[in-house]
Amino acid sequence: MKNVCLTSLMLLFFTVSVHSQIWIVDPLEALYPDRNNVKSWSPIWSADFIMQTEVAAHLLVKTPKNTPFTISAEIEGRSLTDGSFFELIDVPVEQNTGLDSRTELYTGAPNPFVIRKAPFKIYEAIKPVDKSIFISDGNYQAFRFVLPESWKSPGETTIKFTVTSQETTYVGEFIPRIHAIDIPSASKSEFFYTNWFNLSKMEYHHGVVRWTEAWFEMLDKYASLMSKGRQNAILIPAELIYVENGEIKLAADKMWRFLQVFQRHGFRFFEAPHLMNRGPNDDWGDAELKVALTGKRYYTEAGKKDVQKIISLLRDFAVKHNIVDNWLQHISDEPTAVNAACYRDIADQVKELFPQALIMEATNDRDNLTGAIDIWCPIINDFQENEAFFRNREQKGEQIFVYTCLIPGGQWLNRTLDMEKLRQVYFGWGAARYNTDGYLHWGLNQYQADPYQTSAVKHPSPGAGPNNYLPAGDTHIIYPGKNGPLSSLRFEAHRVGIEDYELLQLLKIKDEKRYNELIARLFRSYTDYNISIQDYRSVKRELFEILTSD
Repeated sequence: MKNVCLTSLMLLFFTVSVHSQIWIVDPLEALYPDRNNVKSWSPIWSADFIMQTEVAAHLLVKTPKNTPFTISAEIEGRSLTDGSFFELIDVPVEQNTGLDSRTELYTGAPNPFVIRKAPFKIYEAIKPVDKSIFISDGNYQAFRFVLPESWKSPGETTIKFTVTSQETTYVGEFIPRIHAIDIPSASKSEFFYTNWFNLSKMEYHHGVVRWTEAWFEMLDKYASLMSKGRQNAILIPAELIYVENGEIKLAADKMWRFLQVFQRHGFRFFEAPHLMNRGPNDDWGDAELKVALTGKRYYTEAGKKDVQKIISLLRDFAVKHNIVDNWLQHISDEPTAVNAACYRDIADQVKELFPQALIMEATNDRDNLTGAIDIWCPIINDFQENEAFFRNREQKGEQIFVYTCLIPGGQWLNRTLDMEKLRQVYFGWGAARYNTDGYLHWGLNQYQADPYQTSAVKHPSPGAGPNNYLPAGDTHIIYPGKNGPLSSLRFEAHRVGIEDYELLQLLKIKDEKRYNELIARLFRSYTDYNISIQDYRSVKRELFEILTSD
């Protein structure tokens, strides 16, 4: 009976209109406003989900220019309520990610491991629909459908989409199979996930003033979106530690209210701001770190005194609010062999003052930092190429997270706009394959320009050369909307990957042999993975079937 229905739908697809077209597309497929590989898609798409995830499909529509049209969805003749549809907004990719890092402009070497050669535009930001009638611009237009929670139930569901214009009616179907499998929420997950948050950018794009009630309302919206994406850690604003009349102080009330916003959304980990830096000129060649707050060099009596005061204030705050076990302390971002000796000395002082705090760092060095770090966070290429070192640190009781930024490029996993969305998904599979405990990225909303107009931006470091650009999308994974932040297709793909990680942990408990087999069919290393979305969906369905079998 199902085959008869599908055949009828296909006939309708080809006979209702020769002008308008609709394709129901996997959300992991790249969609473009100018041209798409539509021959491989159809008006029917089916996939497997769990109850706790977002049951979503994409609609690609093409109608004649200036044609008004509407989109609706129904299940068994019942119309779905508002809030099911989202517009996908395209953004530019001006330069391709580099073969090693940054963009191709940096070294001039072409990168063959991109989804399309720049410049181009790609659908990326997810905007709630705020109108009932759309006007075609003659290009492809893309939409995201999300099944409302009230309509979710285990089993197979058929959602019928109808695109209607004055001339035509066009239909498609989304058939999700929903499985009753429970995974830990982000608030209960042992997997650490953070994207560093820029308050100034939030304020600029939404017109809110820091620490006002309107500001806290907007902050709550950002925390909600982060939590939806399974982020469960937040970097504490550095400004909450300040100098007044020559004395270092802590804005304890503001800090606590800030953290409570994220606690309400299930955040588990609180990252204390970086204690030190490389100085105002970002001097990578200076072996002595400086106190970020005061600029004092560490190997001075005043510098060490500042460190003592700051850490003592943070310790007392964490103890008072019973969050010592959730406290992570950054010392200085990306320590290197040049400043590693100074870093170790500071770590010793921090541990003496606040022994319960776990020192966590995105690292650019290894052997010179041994004994100074509790949670290592190397770039994925550093981890993969030096895995033996990090396994040794695990044996010492230390943890391993990973991170990416403007590095690495080429075939490595990363989150830039010209990479397959499966690469974001596979961060979860990589964590399962390598048994790493978390992921860090610097760019939640670190915009250096309007993210709808510019995606590849000049490197902001004072010493950056003229060819030094951050790759497209490196500065951000969400977008500013009219009434709050908007998610992105990369952010959602990364969320799916972390959900997959949790599902794989359930399989590991049930059948470790099958766990290793399924991972190996899709992900073997950070440069060796299967980019077939069909294969990914097939393996994932098998994963669901194993988890629901007796």
